[in-house]
Amino acid sequence: MLAAVLLALPVIVVLLACWLLAGSRPVYHGEQVVAGLDAPARIVFDAQARPYVRAASVRDALFTQGFLHARERLWQMDLLRRAGSARLAELLGPDLLDSDIALWRAGVPAFAERLASGSSRQVVNWVVAYTAGVNAGMDSLKRRPPEYLLAGVVPEPWRPADSFALGAIMAFDSAGNHQREMLRHALAARLDAVHMAPFLTEHEPDPDFPYPWQPEDALISVAAFARAAAPKARPPGASIRFGSNGWVVAPQRAADGHALFAFDSHDALSLPNLFYEVHLFFANDRSVRGWSVPGLPGVINGFNEHRAWGFTNIGDTQDLVSLVPMPGAEGRFEDGRGGYQAVAEQRQFAVADGDPVTATRWVTPNGPVISDHPPLALRWVAQDLDGAGLDALLGINLAEQTSEFQDALAAFPAPAANITWADRDGHIGFRTIGRLPIRRRGTGLLPVADDGADIWDGHVPAAEMPQRNDPPEGFAAAANARVHDERWPFLVSNDNAPGWRMRRITRVLGASHRHDLDSMVALQNDHYNVQAERDGPRLLSLLDANGSISGDRRIEVVRRQIEAWLEAPVNRADSVAAVVFESWYLALVERLFRPVLGDTLYQELLAHNYLINHAVDRLLEDWTSLWWQGDAPALAARALADAVAGLEAQLGGGPADWRLDRRQSLTLEHALTEAAPVLAPLFNRGPFALGGGHATVGRAGFRYRQPFAVSQAATVRVVLEMGEPPRGRAVMPGGQSGHPLSHHYDDQLPAWLAGRTFDLYPSPETVTGSELWLRPE
Repeated sequence: MLAAVLLALPVIVVLLACWLLAGSRPVYHGEQVVAGLDAPARIVFDAQARPYVRAASVRDALFTQGFLHARERLWQMDLLRRAGSARLAELLGPDLLDSDIALWRAGVPAFAERLASGSSRQVVNWVVAYTAGVNAGMDSLKRRPPEYLLAGVVPEPWRPADSFALGAIMAFDSAGNHQREMLRHALAARLDAVHMAPFLTEHEPDPDFPYPWQPEDALISVAAFARAAAPKARPPGASIRFGSNGWVVAPQRAADGHALFAFDSHDALSLPNLFYEVHLFFANDRSVRGWSVPGLPGVINGFNEHRAWGFTNIGDTQDLVSLVPMPGAEGRFEDGRGGYQAVAEQRQFAVADGDPVTATRWVTPNGPVISDHPPLALRWVAQDLDGAGLDALLGINLAEQTSEFQDALAAFPAPAANITWADRDGHIGFRTIGRLPIRRRGTGLLPVADDGADIWDGHVPAAEMPQRNDPPEGFAAAANARVHDERWPFLVSNDNAPGWRMRRITRVLGASHRHDLDSMVALQNDHYNVQAERDGPRLLSLLDANGSISGDRRIEVVRRQIEAWLEAPVNRADSVAAVVFESWYLALVERLFRPVLGDTLYQELLAHNYLINHAVDRLLEDWTSLWWQGDAPALAARALADAVAGLEAQLGGGPADWRLDRRQSLTLEHALTEAAPVLAPLFNRGPFALGGGHATVGRAGFRYRQPFAVSQAATVRVVLEMGEPPRGRAVMPGGQSGHPLSHHYDDQLPAWLAGRTFDLYPSPETVTGSELWLRPE
């Protein structure tokens, strides 16, 4: 009897755990009486649990959104607010303490306070309503969400300040230029000027590069802070950093005569997904619809009854300032005109299962000191944005007239971004938004010296930012690539994505006057590799100049496959040539840079793909560079041999057995599984084999430090036809719910993997699904 009980005990424990977890799942029908709502609100859920809300006012709509966010994504919201207020260690323990201190020293919590104090009374009232909805949603749950049950903690009530903390971490994570400046600073300490040169130029020299806007006739220790402050130092779901593709098509290029909008946001992949889809209808057929970040009211990328918009990351809003410490006096520095004392600030950090830790930061006239060896201060536009709040974001959401929309774009403070938009009247456009500095010195690539004055001379006027309205080409696009040529007098960024995705998007859009939703979805999933199209022939020409590969049967076989593939280089999942090319490129990077940089600095470099891409492109055009070690053809041939040997070791067999999808995969991870791998079967999903790549429009991005382990791809794909009402489709990698036992935790994932989308409904009244009513007390 005892043996039977002991055998059954694990099963009983599992069943009990599932019962406890299942009790925390939200319900999608019935009624809830809630405090803080002015009038009843109706929520209809479609088959994917996407909510269509009918509320009496904007205020009640945002209350309802907060209610929904809390029921489905409370743990995610908690991580994000704690990142924005530098309080992750309080929940997750000492491993997150360095991250908290780095975010505090950088000024993220201080920026959150400025966003709160700078928001208008109306916006603050809306945030308060959203906050009341979040707390009502928390109260509606029968049990705490599973993460809290497993961690043994109770979630804190939501505060308005928490939503502003999300705005601050979004701005900081989307900036990130300080990380590349720190790396270049370390590279410059190791390299001579000749070796350094490829890392100081963004390589887009072609006169036909498709800029979305052009003027019309008109040392290693440094890396410690960068590692601690970086989004990847935090658990999955605790960062908000946008990459993206976005494009719009004018009616003359559309099959049905309506403007088309397409957007896919490229972010770090995790479960739950970064975005939560929501459709808010209120007042007299007003609407705010789209993809929200749980914890923020309104939507980031979305549409209303007048227009659609999407954000793509761009812009250098940070600079590092080299400081000269004065001996014998902590926090005192020499600026060329004499000495000055930085201001000391202290903060105590709570640490789960540990004692509180007190940290100090020194604040100079050019920002806080973020590194002592060497001493560097961080200058960030957020330090100048007193009077900025969340007004512009909600203004974009609610704008009716074009003038209101453009005013909201002009007022948008941070992060800097490109926005593509299309409206129901057939107009389309592109604009760079956010505050950008006017630099007195430097180009944003390396730290500048402290000369006693502000290194910036104000900000670029909003009216002079790059923008295009109704371009004659009939389309506009943005894909994190450079947005202007040398004729623009200011600088958006010298650290942009290579133009591969941008070239492919504009090429496809310009090839047809019959675009529709199907063609937009196809382009979002397009795996044509422009990087291979451009770099492949250059690499093959290096092989042609090397005689040592003749007679090597393996090299001859893969070379012929690459030659044939380059006629139409598509990173299909079953492609042999694609995986050989990608492996060859990675082996070349290692052959070029590791011998000179050494292991530690080389590993730091591998965290910055775009920096590598621009440097390699430049070297492929200059075989005489010292990086080629005197024999470019031989080095390229050795790299290909390395790639072939690696594939043999990893996949076995010969070239016929190598496929991209046998090497490249995606695993969607939950934040808890890093600390408790035993939970992975419950919370994680994957691995899933994938095609595509780092350079394709249908993104399958990975860090070169972890080849083929896809970590960044589309966190949402949406396509819209801007009729009355808008008609569209969308999909996310995961689902609406953050609960691992919910069907809606991962129900959209099969469609996302297959490149399919789900139809959007025009209104709550057209949705057939379960109903939940919220009624005021």
